Amino acid sequence: MRQFGICLETGDFIEKPDFVDQILGLVKDGIYDFAQLIVLADSYAGAGAIIREKMLDIRTVIHAPFYDVDMGNRDLPESNLGKLKDAQKFADLLYADIIIVHPGKGDGEEYLRETIRQFQLISDLRIAVENLPYNPHGRVLHGSSPENIKRIIDETECKFCFDLAHAICAANSLGRNVYDDFAQYNALRPSLYHLSDGDFSATVDHHLHLGFGNYDIAKILREFIPEDAMIVLETRHENATTADLWIKDMQCIKELELNEHF
Repeated sequence: MRQFGICLETGDFIEKPDFVDQILGLVKDGIYDFAQLIVLADSYAGAGAIIREKMLDIRTVIHAPFYDVDMGNRDLPESNLGKLKDAQKFADLLYADIIIVHPGKGDGEEYLRETIRQFQLISDLRIAVENLPYNPHGRVLHGSSPENIKRIIDETECKFCFDLAHAICAANSLGRNVYDDFAQYNALRPSLYHLSDGDFSATVDHHLHLGFGNYDIAKILREFIPEDAMIVLETRHENATTADLWIKDMQCIKELELNEHF
């Protein structure tokens, strides 16, 4: 049976406590099965205590900082590893067994090789690499093809978080077939999936709520996400003050899963 997760950032616990309570209430009420906590750099000191209080009894996966982390930059290993320590602290705090980490900027062997080296420096069995879009907002990235991700997994023995929207965007940028890439990513045996809606022809993902884009979510669920998968619905609405859209996301999922079996 698939398990679905809902997403929060560490900053939400300070800036939007009422919203956080609503979102976590969806997990406590069994509408969602677990939570993904996106860790902002240097947030443990300010948010650790309140997050422990609110999330200790909630199954959690951790997403490491990525806004100011570049694992492909040979000049930043000390800075990168320092920022990742907060993610490791939150994983320790909440007994999480997955810490998602992005590869870095730059396209080419030297950048991929540096990401592999820095992943090896982390030396944490909880680490899962996430595939990326190729050129979002003018920043060329690696980790944007099944071949890149396979290299990272093979050389670091890390886990894999398969972001379907990122794969769509990267395939569009690189002139690849989306569904062929999906199959190749799935062959890498993901530990976790990220799912959202979006524009199937775009090269930038926007983490739209289900039904707000034109992805064929029914086909994706039916053909590319196993029945026993863990799936984070990485959907968001920056100005949301209630959990209504996330309730509708799960209503959409349940309708699609029901139709899968008829």
